[in-house]
Amino acid sequence: THTLSGHTKCVISASFSPDGSQVVSCSSDKTVRLWSARDGKATHTLSGHTDSVNSASFISCGSDNTVRLWSVKDRKSTHTLSGHTNSVNSASFSPDGSQVVSCSNDTGLMQFRRYSATVVSER
Repeated sequence: THTLSGHTKCVISASFSPDGSQVVSCSSDKTVRLWSARDGKATHTLSGHTDSVNSASFISCGSDNTVRLWSVKDRKSTHTLSGHTNSVNSASFSPDGSQVVSCSNDTGLMQFRRYSATVVSER
């Protein structure tokens, strides 16, 4: 059992990487953090959102109305997906990883092409 400490405000979401080696968490402190699942130590802090981060699973979304894709290697946001007009609550990749779908308090769902940040469809 490990206690993963480091966020400075409420932790909103946490999940394991697909291979189980890392944990990703997000917080109202505007950060996404990566942790070693083996020893519970923080490995990276990813910054870029300008408001609370509401969900993260190697993709993050937040109250700044955006979805961000991250390079864990570079610790930088590689793409910012915009289009929602209110807080984004959840985002996930398609099974083949080519698209992202997100949902928001604006009552909308948006589907993006992952590498172009182009909106495929919205509702």
